[in-house]
Amino acid sequence: MAAFRIFCFPYAGGSSWIFRQLASHLRERAEIIAVDLPGRGRRRTEPCVDEWSELTPRLADELAEKMREPYALLGYSAGALVALDLARELARRDAKVAHPCALFACALRGPRAIEHPQLLHRLENRPMFEALRDLGGIPDELLAAPELIELSAPAMRADLRLFETYEPAAAPLADVPVFAYYGRDDRSVGDGFSAWQHETNAGFQTRAFDGGHMFLHDDASALGDALIADLTAVVVRNRANHRQPTVFGHETSSGPARATPMTEIGEA
Repeated sequence: MAAFRIFCFPYAGGSSWIFRQLASHLRERAEIIAVDLPGRGRRRTEPCVDEWSELTPRLADELAEKMREPYALLGYSAGALVALDLARELARRDAKVAHPCALFACALRGPRAIEHPQLLHRLENRPMFEALRDLGGIPDELLAAPELIELSAPAMRADLRLFETYEPAAAPLADVPVFAYYGRDDRSVGDGFSAWQHETNAGFQTRAFDGGHMFLHDDASALGDALIADLTAVVVRNRANHRQPTVFGHETSSGPARATPMTEIGEA
């Protein structure tokens, strides 16, 4: 088995497939469990869920069995809020399920630094996608295909509603360190990545990557190497503090650890 297990949540309008390159790069070192939300990706036949009060407990129930071993959570852009809210839900469940050893927030300002001058989820389909295009969130090619807009609109609208209605919690996460990853050229984040420090009392670190908002696609290998380095540091620190090990299935033989490159959560 791989040395690390990482649950990954995609950006608004994305699906589990966006993590395939990352999973391929980490195949010898980590198991990537890419999660599709209801109504998205492999779960596109299900009704979209756009309420936090329904989504987060449902995800916790669905993923609990796979969370029996220590693991990390990673969210990309709006997916970082999903990862954060899930970590809070798991903390509320106390000892009923293992808690994450780390949370990786990629390409997003900290929740307390996010502003919504316009609520995109309330716009009609085409204006909604045009606004996203202007923000650099989607390619021009999508706007040239009305059928793609209609097909993509329900999931995108649900993701945007979640993003635009998220309310930061009053108290920080306990015992879950947060790592804020951002692209050096990502104007949507700017220096807002530093606001993630308010979401934890267990340590905060940042990493800058070459590229803009989609540095995941620009260089998945750099992201993967950073994840392994930071998770390894968490393991060493936890062992030094005599906390529960944060590695599952650690390979003790002389042979290399093997893992399925990526597990996708959702029905085909």
